Amino acid sequence: MNFGFGVDAEYEYLEAVRFLEEKRSGLGAALIDEFERVMVMAVARPDAWRLVHPTGIRRIGLARFPYAVFYRVAPSGQIQVTAFAHHRRRPAYWLGRL
Repeated sequence: MNFGFGVDAEYEYLEAVRFLEEKRSGLGAALIDEFERVMVMAVARPDAWRLVHPTGIRRIGLARFPYAVFYRVAPSGQIQVTAFAHHRRRPAYWLGRL
């Protein structure tokens, strides 16, 4: 099993990496490392994280950064990242993508 991004989710992720890297050199790379760490866990045990929407959307938080990954398991078994969201910005904005 692997994962893929929705277009909007990929943009959010890349924008967060860019923002943090501009803020301090190496911080964007640290976000990438943390994201990859949580995605390994999500791929290994996709049902282990809290279900946040009846459509099958689950949430896994990053430990070092104030971001969460919202994802669901596609019928093919692939993890689909639907949003990469900051904890304090526009809560639940991603619901319009469902």
